[in-house]
Amino acid sequence: MQLNHPGKQIPKFLSKEPVAPSAIPLGGALQASFNCPRALHDNEINHIIDAFATSARLAKEAGFDGIQIHGAHGYLVSQFLSPHHNQRKDKWGGSLKNRMRFVESVYSAIRKAVGDDFPVGIKLNSADYSKGGFSHEEAMQVISRLGELNIDLIEISGGTYESPKMMGHKIAESTQKREAYFLEFAESIRDKVNVPLVVTGGFRSAEAMQHALDQNACDMIGLARPLAIDPKVGQKL
Repeated sequence: MQLNHPGKQIPKFLSKEPVAPSAIPLGGALQASFNCPRALHDNEINHIIDAFATSARLAKEAGFDGIQIHGAHGYLVSQFLSPHHNQRKDKWGGSLKNRMRFVESVYSAIRKAVGDDFPVGIKLNSADYSKGGFSHEEAMQVISRLGELNIDLIEISGGTYESPKMMGHKIAESTQKREAYFLEFAESIRDKVNVPLVVTGGFRSAEAMQHALDQNACDMIGLARPLAIDPKVGQKL
C-alpha cells in the first residue's frame, strides 16, 4: 500500500485551505486550480508523522505485504525536501539536513509501528526538474541516508505538477530510446547504496526492461500506465 499526503497539491474543490511546509502557492497556470497553502504548525507536522505510522500499522493489520511512502511528485514529503517549497526557519527547513528531517521522521515512526521485518519502501524524486527545487545531488544524499536507516526499497521517479517529468514532459531523445525516464540517475547512485532500486516511468518494451536489469541499473521495473491500460501486461511481457 502506498501512503501519501498531498500537501498543497490538492485541487480547490477538495480543500479551501491546503497545508504545506511554507505558504508558497503552486506556480503558473496551476494557481487557477489549487489554493495557496498555509504553513503547517509544528504540532501539525508531528500529527501527520503519527498518522503515517498509524496508516502503516493498519495496512499491516489488514494484510498488506508492505507499504511505500510517496516521497515524490511534489506531494507533502517532496515539498519538505524542496528548498523552493520549504522555506521554513525552524528545524524542519533551511539546510538539507533539516529539510529531510520530515521524511526521516515519517520512516522512523513507520518502522517503529510495523517492526523490522515488515517491508517499508519509498518513491523518491531524482529531482524536481524545476528552478530552485530538489536537485540530483540532494536526492543522492537523501537516498544514502535512508539506506543507512535500513529502508527496504527505493523507487526512483521525478518531477512535480509544475514540471511533470514523470509523465514524459520534455524528455531528451536519448532518454526516449532507453524508454525509462530516470534510469541514468539510478545508474549514477547504484554503487553508492545497497538498497534495492526500482525505476518507474517510460518503460514499455520487454527489451528495454531486460536491458536495464542486465546493466544492473536497477533491481526491479515499475509499471504504471501499461498496467492501467492492460492489467495482463505483466503476463504478456
